[in-house]
Amino acid sequence: MLIAKPRSTDLANAAPTEEPLPVIGAEEIEPRFRAVVGRGGERRGIRLERIYWDGLGRMSSAGKMTTSDLVHYTASQMPESGNLASLLRVLSLKWALRRLDAVEDVASMANLNAVIQASPSPTILLTQDKKIHLFNDPFLSMLRQRLPLGDTAQLTRSLRFSIDTQIEQAITTLNLNRGKTLNTGFSIGVGTQSMRGQVNLALAPTHEKSMLIGYISRY
Repeated sequence: MLIAKPRSTDLANAAPTEEPLPVIGAEEIEPRFRAVVGRGGERRGIRLERIYWDGLGRMSSAGKMTTSDLVHYTASQMPESGNLASLLRVLSLKWALRRLDAVEDVASMANLNAVIQASPSPTILLTQDKKIHLFNDPFLSMLRQRLPLGDTAQLTRSLRFSIDTQIEQAITTLNLNRGKTLNTGFSIGVGTQSMRGQVNLALAPTHEKSMLIGYISRY
C-alpha cells in the first residue's frame, strides 16, 4: 500500500497563528446554585460557575442522561473527604479536553493531506496568505500537461496561483454558509505560460488556521 507524502510549495511550515485568549465576563465567574435531585430523591445543593454547568449539560446530552444522573455518577466516585463541586469541575474539564484531543486528531494536517491525496481530480490546499500548501498527483499531472516546464521542483517553485475571488472573502462567505461550496475562476502562471479554469472551494476541516480546499472542476 502506497502512502502519499504531503506535497507542498512551502518548504518551511508557516508559523502558527496566535489565537486571542477569550474574554471572561463578570457573570461567568459568579457561582450559580442549583438543587439537583437524584433518582432516589436525594437532594444535593451545588454551586458551580456557569461554564461548568454548561459543560455538564453537554456531557449529559452526549451521554443521553440527565444532569442529575451525571451528578450521582460523580458523587459515587467521590472519596469521603472529597468535594463534589471540585470533582464536577475536574470531570467537566477532563471530558472537554478528551473531546478536544479527538477533534484535533481528526482535523490534523495528516488527515487533511489524506483527503486531498484521495481526490481523483486536481486538488489543492490554499492558505489565507494565497499559497498552495498541499496538492495531489492529479494536480501535478495537470500542470505537466498544460505547463510543460522543467522538473517538479522548478515547476512548483516558480508557480503563481490566484483565484478570481478574494481569499478572505471566500473564507467569510463559506463560514456564513456552512456545508456549501463556492465556485470561482482561477489562473496559474509559470514563467511566460499561463492557464485558466474553474475551482470549487470548501472550508478545510482543520483547526490550525483558516484554509481552503480547492477542487479543480474545469481547465
